[in-house]
Amino acid sequence: MKVVTAVVNNPIFIEIQYHTLKKYLKCDDDVEFIVFNDAKDFPDFTNHGDLSIKSQIEDLCNKLNIKCINIPNQNHRSNLDAGIRCADSMNYILNYQIQNPDRYLLLDSDMFLIDYFDIDAYSNYDCAVVLQSRNNGQINYFWNGIYYFDMFKMGDIGMLNWSTCNSCDVGGMMQSWLKKQMGNLPMPNTDEIRWTNKSFNTHNIYFIKHLWSCSWDKTELPEKLKEKRELIEFIQNDPRNNNGKYFCEIYDNVFLHYRAGGNWRKEGLDFHNELAVKLKNSIV
Repeated sequence: MKVVTAVVNNPIFIEIQYHTLKKYLKCDDDVEFIVFNDAKDFPDFTNHGDLSIKSQIEDLCNKLNIKCINIPNQNHRSNLDAGIRCADSMNYILNYQIQNPDRYLLLDSDMFLIDYFDIDAYSNYDCAVVLQSRNNGQINYFWNGIYYFDMFKMGDIGMLNWSTCNSCDVGGMMQSWLKKQMGNLPMPNTDEIRWTNKSFNTHNIYFIKHLWSCSWDKTELPEKLKEKRELIEFIQNDPRNNNGKYFCEIYDNVFLHYRAGGNWRKEGLDFHNELAVKLKNSIV
C-alpha cells in the first residue's frame, strides 16, 4: 500500500504527516510514503518568491528516506488559476497510480492523522471519497484532498479525471465516473452524510464524513479528540476562525485538515510557517 501527498510549499507538513502516519496508521501491509514535489522553481505566489522550496522538499525527503517525485509544472508559469494548477498535478499523480497499480491513500499536503486509523475501514471498498455537490445536487463528484483508491479493484479507470469544469472545482470531471458507479442507486446528500447515522456506502464506494470549514465548533468535536488538549487549543486559537466557527476541518473523526496550506488565500509563507510550527508542536 502507498500513501501519497503533493507538497507545494511547506516541508513542515511533510514532517508532520510522516510522524503522524507512523504513529496512527494501522495497516497489515507494508506502507510506502511518497511525496510528489509540486513546488515551483520560478517566482510564484505559492512560494512567495523563495525558489529554494523545491530543493528544501527534496532534502527533507532524503533525510527521512521518503520517495520524492518532482511534478513538471512549467505550464503553471502562465496559468495562475489555483484550481487548474491543482487539477494538473492531481492528474499527474493519477497517471502514476494507473501505471503503478496498488492501494493508495492520498492526503492533501496539510491533512494529518490525529488518532488511530485502521485502513481496513476503507479497504473493504473499491474507493473512499468525499462527496461534493453543486446545482442543488444535480452535479456530484468528489474532492481531491483525501481519497482511497484500490487500483486493482476500481472499474472504468479510464474515466477518472481530476480536471475542473463549469460550476465545479478540482475533480468536477469525476462526475461521469461517479454517476456510472452509482448506477440506479440514489446519490446521497452531503448534509445527510454529515448529520445522520445512516450509511450511504455502496458495495464499492465508501462516503467519508467530514466537518467542513467554518461550519462547526466545540459541540461537534469527536469524542477522542476531546482528550487532546494541545490540539484543541490550536484549533480554537486559529486566527482564521470565523464567528466562533473553526477554520480547520475533520474527516472521519481522525483526519485533521489544516486547510489553505498552499497559500491560495495569499496570506503569505511566514504566516503559514508560523502556524504550521504551532500545529506540529500540538500533535507531533
